[in-house]
Amino acid sequence: MLNKPVIVANYGYFGHMWELYAMWTWLPAFLTASFLTYSPEIPHWFIALSSFISIGIAGGIGCVIGGLISDKIGRANLTIISMFISAICSLVIGFTFGQYIWLTLIISIIWRMSIIFDSAQFSAAVSEIADVDYVGTALTFQMCISFLLTIFSINLIPIIQRIIGWEWVFTILAIGPILGIRFMIKYRRYEITSEKCNL
Repeated sequence: MLNKPVIVANYGYFGHMWELYAMWTWLPAFLTASFLTYSPEIPHWFIALSSFISIGIAGGIGCVIGGLISDKIGRANLTIISMFISAICSLVIGFTFGQYIWLTLIISIIWRMSIIFDSAQFSAAVSEIADVDYVGTALTFQMCISFLLTIFSINLIPIIQRIIGWEWVFTILAIGPILGIRFMIKYRRYEITSEKCNL
């Protein structure tokens, strides 16, 4: 018998992963192109530092904050909020291309933090709601399919970028979190039902 909450949580994770690794891979290239368009004399160390702050430092902070918030508002609510913010960022950041560096950097930091807030919550959700005898199998399936999806999104970005430019290319990543939100709203119903049963 199919475990519907597990399936729905997986679909949410697939949407999350469609965006996550493509963003990690191509944000430094975007920042480089954007900063050099705005100011060709900008030092390369500054671009590298901006990428590190966006990917590394903001990501680490996002992981901690996400875990703390999840304990207070629930996994489903956190994933919905997180994917909403990251979808907005993926839609908006292209409009900052070649504009004020601080604006591009702020949005990239917010994007990086929001995109990782919820990452651990999907696996945690599956480990909690899957049949005890199949937790390992459920998590393996989740990981395999989600990382397979990243291959497509990562390789799609440079192809689309050559057609529509940096200004619009990240909008295709918003498809993932938008669909993910839809499924995590469904998952929230199972989460609420489970909490009531445990009272």
